[in-house]
Amino acid sequence: MADFPPMQLTNEFEQVSNSDWVALAEKTLKGEPLESLATTTVDGISIQPIYSASENIGRTISPGSDEWDIRALVMSSGPDTANQIAHEELTKGSTSLLIDLFSIGSSNLEQILEGIYPEMTTISLHPNPYGFEAGEKLLELWRSKNLSSCKGDLGLDPLGVSSRYGGETDWNGIVEATISTQDHPDVHSITVDSTVYAEAGASEAWELACSLSTAVAYLRHLQDNGIEPSDAAGSFTFTYSADTDQFFTMAKFRAARYLWEQVQQHCGISPMPQHQTAVTSAAMLTRSDPWMNLLRTTVAAFAAGTAGANAVTLRSFDTPLGQPDEFGRRLARNSQLLLTEESGLGQVSDPGGGSWYLENLTKRLSEESWKRFQIIEAEGGMQNTLTSGKIHSEIETTWKARKNSLESGETSLIGVNIYANPEEETLSRSSSLPSPDGPFKLRRWSEPFEESGKKS
Repeated sequence: MADFPPMQLTNEFEQVSNSDWVALAEKTLKGEPLESLATTTVDGISIQPIYSASENIGRTISPGSDEWDIRALVMSSGPDTANQIAHEELTKGSTSLLIDLFSIGSSNLEQILEGIYPEMTTISLHPNPYGFEAGEKLLELWRSKNLSSCKGDLGLDPLGVSSRYGGETDWNGIVEATISTQDHPDVHSITVDSTVYAEAGASEAWELACSLSTAVAYLRHLQDNGIEPSDAAGSFTFTYSADTDQFFTMAKFRAARYLWEQVQQHCGISPMPQHQTAVTSAAMLTRSDPWMNLLRTTVAAFAAGTAGANAVTLRSFDTPLGQPDEFGRRLARNSQLLLTEESGLGQVSDPGGGSWYLENLTKRLSEESWKRFQIIEAEGGMQNTLTSGKIHSEIETTWKARKNSLESGETSLIGVNIYANPEEETLSRSSSLPSPDGPFKLRRWSEPFEESGKKS
């Protein structure tokens, strides 16, 4: 085969400088400077309209997972229905299960998982009020099938559970569970779920800071009970919220891995990769024009998956209307199958890596999150700041900023505050599942409009 010289394609194009791009952009602004397009987030991060090679900071973070796990959310009223849904999900394309025992109203895992082979699929428990009782039942089930061949999460998250469901923080069992799973890298005893704060209105930086400080609180508790951080770090899995802001979601998952590396280094241990799971935001879902939720969840799943999440759970588009039906669950499942199987996105490692904008955003978000993490730690850690109301106060501030942005029209919510359809036919679903009643309640972005009936 003949050798061909490399094609010097760049020689065929006129060289363009950054000032040329700026001048071209300003032609469309009718005399306004390019800086008029710059914005600042509630976390104080400046978003520029154009990024250039002069701002190239290189790749800020190692890539995460390539092929992500399609994790179905099993939420229903009753264990029999949950069992039916679990079978349906696994036979029609989902690769693992996220079981919400609170919505099911039972910790009877034998009934919920009847006919399912736990050694052949990943089973993850959503953090729930049943706590160690549920985790122990899952461990018993795994042990009966050989624990070393099983994969999943026990869902023990004392601070997250009390934040979502209320009540005293229950630390029972996390030491025993961590000891039981130490030699099984595919089983995580502890879940650090920060979606409760994100869905209550926390900004990206505060969500990451709460996640870090929660993890540190668990490391301290384990160390106080004889388990060193080097032995405990592999027992953690982290859950983050994914929403319609594609680049901020990508930056959040990338920054989270970097920040967890920093925590581990400060603990004097060799960093282990952060195991990440994503759940598409319940806050972004709307009752008005719910079909738009299909686009919202698809963008969120795309962002989290391509940012390196190990597993992605996509909520059904009809979740705000009541109990999702088979059609909604099928669309949620097939949306991910299209992303992974048809589009092959899981075959690309960190496709956003090297983007000047995304790398800068990842770096700035990491810095702002670390500042907030230090604030929490300086005030005594996550449990103290939850008790004092500090976290609640900060989330109130960022929620008010988002709400004002939506009500002013600065932020668009299609089908709600822009392009609303007054002739819309309302979808009907069965009665809603029980809602958690903790101090950090879900705030859907469309609620101010749905409550007042005002649409644009």
